[in-house]
Amino acid sequence: MTVLRGPGANSADQSGDPLYRRGQSCANNTAGVALALSGGFSRGFAHLGVLEILEQERIPIAAIAGTSIGSLLGAAYADGIPIHELCRLGRRVRIRDFIRFRKSRPEIANNDRIGQFIREWFHSTRVEELSIPTAIVTTDLDTCAPHIFTRGPLDVAIRATCAFPGLFQPVEHEGRRLADGCIVTPVPTLVAARMNASCVLGVAVGLSGSSASSSSNVVQVFSRYPQTSHNKKMTPSWTRQADVILEPEVQQIDWDDFSRVEEAHAAGAEAMRLALPYVRELLARRSPQRGAGETLGKVENRLVS
Repeated sequence: MTVLRGPGANSADQSGDPLYRRGQSCANNTAGVALALSGGFSRGFAHLGVLEILEQERIPIAAIAGTSIGSLLGAAYADGIPIHELCRLGRRVRIRDFIRFRKSRPEIANNDRIGQFIREWFHSTRVEELSIPTAIVTTDLDTCAPHIFTRGPLDVAIRATCAFPGLFQPVEHEGRRLADGCIVTPVPTLVAARMNASCVLGVAVGLSGSSASSSSNVVQVFSRYPQTSHNKKMTPSWTRQADVILEPEVQQIDWDDFSRVEEAHAAGAEAMRLALPYVRELLARRSPQRGAGETLGKVENRLVS
């Protein structure tokens, strides 16, 4: 697995887009970590291992930004659903359980059942009701720009960010056609950097390597889309906004193999344990009591493990 120390989230993204500027001095930040959780289908359960170690070590989670499975699991955690319960539910998942094909276009499914799952299992019905500030990143297909939910119906937001292109039809909301956030934001560190936490921790699953088997079904074929068409373009941008980057060892897990949820969970936990010294260091240096004018040095990119 890989743990990198990134250049830091308090510098603005070079794209010039004000959406991605930090916007606040560290003196005004909430003490804690802002998590940026990537997509990755079944591999995304590595995020739960990261969350579990942070919880065990009493490191506060100030904010969560997620895309696709990262937003689903991040929002579930922010809603108070226990990690062990999420793992139990994950082991029962079969992709076909969440796919309902349209008669008019049998090759494209909708993901209404994801919304049904949200309504059945979540206490919160709106994004702003979650106990941890949460940003759910989707893609506006008409503008090819991120559309970010920090408020609004939770089931719609998660359905939209899980609407993987080529597999699920877009989710229509307020005149927009929304799809999986990974199309433009594979790891939403840029969004997390706007959430005014002490440091930004990016967790990337499935952005490198390949599954153990060949791409023999539609899930595996389309799940390679972000890494083949966007990874080279987006990686420099999202890594610039991260203080610590985790890449748990999950490449051996097939995208749709939810029977290996525990393995993904363990990989995330191991990666987080390796990163703990660096996260603690950053939190100590960037406490809200720092003077607003004090400059934070950039941390060199460094391979830890």
